[in-house]
Amino acid sequence: MTDTASSVIPESAWRKVRWPGGESTAMTVGVALEAWERQSQVALVARPGAVDKFSLSYGEYGVRTGVWRLVELFEELDVKATFSVSGLIAQRHPEVLAALAAGGHDLVAHGWVNDKFMPDATPQDERDNVRRTIDAIERASGVRSTGWASPGSSGSEHTNEILLDEGVTWTGDDASDDVPFVQDVGARKLALLPKVNVVANDYIHWVAPRAAPSVFGENAIAMFDTLYAEGERGRPKWADIVLHCHMAGRPAFIPTLRRVLEHVKRHERVWWTRKSDLAAWTLEQDFRR
Repeated sequence: MTDTASSVIPESAWRKVRWPGGESTAMTVGVALEAWERQSQVALVARPGAVDKFSLSYGEYGVRTGVWRLVELFEELDVKATFSVSGLIAQRHPEVLAALAAGGHDLVAHGWVNDKFMPDATPQDERDNVRRTIDAIERASGVRSTGWASPGSSGSEHTNEILLDEGVTWTGDDASDDVPFVQDVGARKLALLPKVNVVANDYIHWVAPRAAPSVFGENAIAMFDTLYAEGERGRPKWADIVLHCHMAGRPAFIPTLRRVLEHVKRHERVWWTRKSDLAAWTLEQDFRR
């Protein structure tokens, strides 16, 4: 047997955070509500750069039907989710954003459309994209987003400064850690919420590989159980799953999602929170690494 007391791993190797109330694990549910100009992630005939009407219709399922199926499940299980929203969705479907805000869900700016990437834009175009997206979400919902997630999680060297200029306090464009942390941007602070959900992403583990929904469920539960056990040993962690309305909102996926959420609900000492609230706590506590 391994003698943990003689481990070569220094205690400083583990970043330690603390959650309100002393919970061992923070739990969030991220949901993408996206729009595109040319094509969504799913196309039967791949023609990069071309407009694909079928692919766009596949994506439109999310705002027409998928979002409501997910919200219904969240209401049943008392889950407040974080919706990452394209500005074009806010412009075209303000009633959806108004309903999400009224339900207590978090609204995060996710770029104007999901197939226009920040590194491809000039600094001024990127600033216009950020401002236009945040303004559209606020007009639709009455809520000014404090969080940002770049399309494809791909920001530019200018993104963080632009976000702070526009009143954004946190971003999800990072994948370097298990728990949130504060990054200095000049004399200002920005909270980074890393992509801890890569192992629990409906696109990566269900749609893209054409796997069964159960693959997502197994990964999500394994992730949570591992992080929860670490938290119970005194190293609080953060568990997050990411869904897409046009994917996870389909009937075949809902039973698996229900199983995952109910599994987490059976555990005590879990801080169910929204990402903007998690980011605000991170900034308040000034978590560093």
